[in-house]
Amino acid sequence: MVHFFNGRISSVPMELDMRVQSFTLILTGILATSLLLVILARIRNSKAIPTVLSAFLKNMSIDQYFKANMRMESLSSIFLILNYFVCFSVCLFLLFSRTLSLDLAWAIGLSILIPIGLFILDTASVILVGAITGESKKLNSSLIITLSLNQFFGLFLSLVSLLWIMNPGFNTVYLVIFGLLLVLQYLTRVLKNTVAILINGVPWYYLILYFCTLEILPLYSAYYYLAMNFAR
Repeated sequence: MVHFFNGRISSVPMELDMRVQSFTLILTGILATSLLLVILARIRNSKAIPTVLSAFLKNMSIDQYFKANMRMESLSSIFLILNYFVCFSVCLFLLFSRTLSLDLAWAIGLSILIPIGLFILDTASVILVGAITGESKKLNSSLIITLSLNQFFGLFLSLVSLLWIMNPGFNTVYLVIFGLLLVLQYLTRVLKNTVAILINGVPWYYLILYFCTLEILPLYSAYYYLAMNFAR
């Protein structure tokens, strides 16, 4: 369709172009849930945040430390673990949608399933080794370490996800920060769990079983899957 405007001929498109989808408001709303969870954890237990931050530097008697300050089955602890899931999922969605440009359904699905899958793998691995070896009580501290690290890094992921949402022009920077946090969490968990297992008197050959079957094998499987499905 052609129209005259200010003495010039201009055309009006028959259809308006689809505006580029922006998930900023939606992600900000989801992130508000993260803030609410942290606030609720703080309200339920005023020592919740300091306990999680201090636990990062502790290894010996960490189970007694949490019993005295914030039990893992308490609401404050659950709120902080849920915060980890929320922030981890938001960061993954930003990775899949902005950097990898995946289809929306895939981005949402992977962002939800990956944190749940990793959480189950990390916690179930400790429980499974305890069941196989009969050393469940001695491995209890390893389970607490794993959960407390999720709570600890969840606090930092909330900040990273907020900055990432508000600064889409710095995708690469926040992607690197996100990746470094994940690597640091993994290395810290492996190191602290190794020390905790040895301190509690679990035989070293059980430690080899733990690493070979429940740390190295899942990582290799994930690498093989990504290499086969996403390699160009």
